[in-house]
Amino acid sequence: MYLINGHLRDDVTLEATLQGLHQQLPQLLSAPIDSDTVIETATRFAQQLLARTLDLPLDDDQRQGLVDFCQRNSLNTKLERELGEQPRSLRRIDYRQASFESWHPLGLVVHVTPGNAPMLAFCAVVESLLAGNINWLRPSSSDEGVTARLLAALVQCDISGRLADFVAVLPVSTAQIPELCAHADGVAAWGGEKALKAIRDNIPAGCRWIDWGHRISFAYLSPDAACASTLDALVDEVCSLDQQACSSPQWLLVDSDDPAVLQDMGERLVDAFKRRAPQWPALVPTDQEASEITTRCAMARLDLCFANKTGRVWNGSGWRIIWEHHQTLAPSPLFRTLMLKPVPNHLIAETLLPWRTVLQSCALICTPLQTPQLVRTLVNAGVTRIAPCGSIHDGYTGEPHDGVYALSRLSRRISVSLPQATVTGRATLDALPPPPPVGQAPIMDKNAFVNRPISGAAQLYFRSGGSSGTPTLSGFSYRDFERQMRAAADGMFAAGLDSSTDRVMNLFYGGSLYGGFSSFTKVLEQMGITHFPMGAPPNDDFSEIARMIVDYRVTVLIGMPSTLHRLFANEQDPLRAYGGINKVFLGGEHPAKASVRLMESCGVQKIRSAIYGSVDAGPLGHACAATADGVFHLMCDTQHLEIVHIEQDVPVQADEIGRLLFTSRARQGQDVRRYDVGDTGRWVAGACPCGLESPRFQLLQRHGKLLRVGTQFISPLALQDSIGMPIQMVLDHTPDGMERLRVLVSSDADNVYQCLLTDEALSNAVSDRFITVVVHECAESEFARNKHSGKTPLVIDHRA
Repeated sequence: MYLINGHLRDDVTLEATLQGLHQQLPQLLSAPIDSDTVIETATRFAQQLLARTLDLPLDDDQRQGLVDFCQRNSLNTKLERELGEQPRSLRRIDYRQASFESWHPLGLVVHVTPGNAPMLAFCAVVESLLAGNINWLRPSSSDEGVTARLLAALVQCDISGRLADFVAVLPVSTAQIPELCAHADGVAAWGGEKALKAIRDNIPAGCRWIDWGHRISFAYLSPDAACASTLDALVDEVCSLDQQACSSPQWLLVDSDDPAVLQDMGERLVDAFKRRAPQWPALVPTDQEASEITTRCAMARLDLCFANKTGRVWNGSGWRIIWEHHQTLAPSPLFRTLMLKPVPNHLIAETLLPWRTVLQSCALICTPLQTPQLVRTLVNAGVTRIAPCGSIHDGYTGEPHDGVYALSRLSRRISVSLPQATVTGRATLDALPPPPPVGQAPIMDKNAFVNRPISGAAQLYFRSGGSSGTPTLSGFSYRDFERQMRAAADGMFAAGLDSSTDRVMNLFYGGSLYGGFSSFTKVLEQMGITHFPMGAPPNDDFSEIARMIVDYRVTVLIGMPSTLHRLFANEQDPLRAYGGINKVFLGGEHPAKASVRLMESCGVQKIRSAIYGSVDAGPLGHACAATADGVFHLMCDTQHLEIVHIEQDVPVQADEIGRLLFTSRARQGQDVRRYDVGDTGRWVAGACPCGLESPRFQLLQRHGKLLRVGTQFISPLALQDSIGMPIQMVLDHTPDGMERLRVLVSSDADNVYQCLLTDEALSNAVSDRFITVVVHECAESEFARNKHSGKTPLVIDHRA
């Protein structure tokens, strides 16, 4: 049964099939399948297996094994463990160099799979799809179409419709394998030495050979650690798969050279076999296999009788133990035949030396005190995997196989080095990702965000909001945080932060701003930049900070506008005399003109809002060297942006002003979908002179229920309600650059001022000298009005 482009066929010839498949290769190679599509498809396939909606010839163990293999978390972990986070992102290996690296698909991989592991062929193809390859599979003659049916069911779960072209099952004869491999970039094959050699001799020059040959596993036992339950577990390892798997123990090597110890261990194993062997249905060997077992037992007995050698052979119902008291090893004839050998720990390396290239797993049975030294000895002797007795056939997600990661063998590592001037400010050479499937999801406002449960995957929590006095939390997994901060680091690099020369002081502080402080600490760590984290000064005394800037030659400051204004205002004389601060990067807010003039008078050459973001949604946009302040590139790797009308959920046209709705990509800790962050903005058309392809938007003023003032969020409507009469709020800056809130009210200015300061967030901002508040009395008729609608806005923001 053939599987071609998602369709099961039995009416085609190999020649015609290969001709059609070869014609597709250039197009498929130029646009590899992405791992997200594979993982989404495998997840749906697993769900259908669980629901038993697929008519597939699987027993319960096989079905559960495929469900476990196809879990989203398992595949994500495998991908990240073996190839790293975002493995196909062609990014700088260092922000100081114009050299880029990534993993890339190998191309066309032909799989030649064995008959002793029915689910292996399916899993091998899924694994190769994760790496982005085109996969042609030649199943074993005993497969009977099972793998073709499984893969057909898999590709039917792909809503993109692309996956079907990347999988073909071609049940060809052995003689036709060279024809199948003629255009292969890699050939993955399983089998014995003779079978693998026959395939390798027929693959084209330069084709990567990915062999998975037979391996030998064993148990190593310290007599002090032997007990009945441990020996029962060892027998279970031998009998459960009848030693047909590479992980099945063939030898029991004992840390002793005393025949009495080996004799005792053999007799205790006999009791264990009698207890446990009947629990496992036995696999019946063929006549040839049975003959080999009989011969090995007979030869061992002859050596004991006529060569006067020490040892013994124990036989039971379908099992046997062969004790030969020397260190020469040979493979077991399998089918529950355990070879018992004396190998003191100082002879491990010497005994295993002839077998180094075929060793796989060791079930280690020893005391805790012996464990570290024995692990080192066994690994140095060639063992690639050590497991507890009782779980040698099990593994953990992402575990290497036969000493290698499979996905790295199915991928190629590429490097690109370019002239520095051609990629200034560019951290990656990646194409823009497609939009996420947001569909017709409702707009998420602040209340909806707060009420949405945080995922169990969340590990890192940041305080968000708190304008009502009760802080809420935003949840991130560490994977989320790592990826979001990597995007922010790329953004700071595009904005002009230079890891090779800049020395940065982080003035985002802690306290209620710990999210920003922690985030930029991570950003600067990822950039590998010289970093001076700085806490808030006592009593607004910035002298020690200024002294540290001068003494340690700090060249770049990052922080909130109000903090940096106060630093320069209080310490302008020493900072002006130093003159070494050449860049000031701000977090999202626009600096006041007076602040800019003050900083420039102290020698600062570049002052701008570098990163725009929120605690809830993470970093959202970044500046670049070619755009005006307040214009940001969208962080497309982690965020998707829609701009919709202020009062309707419809996209704006051209450069119309609208609400900013962000959807976070790959956010495990908390679902952020079409989140209205409370800001307005508009698209900036045209290509950016900096060369980045990511879309740009201009950040304008706040809208809706919350307003950011003095680093705090306040509710203008709540303030008006608490005052009990019409007001109008005007935001601007004082002549010395401090943020100012002017409140217009028709009467009772003193009481209104006191009432305003009952708002905890606003009171904190005033106390911390982030903002000054003044109240003016004027008739309501004198409040400013919108010249188009005639309406009186509650808030007028002149800060930009």
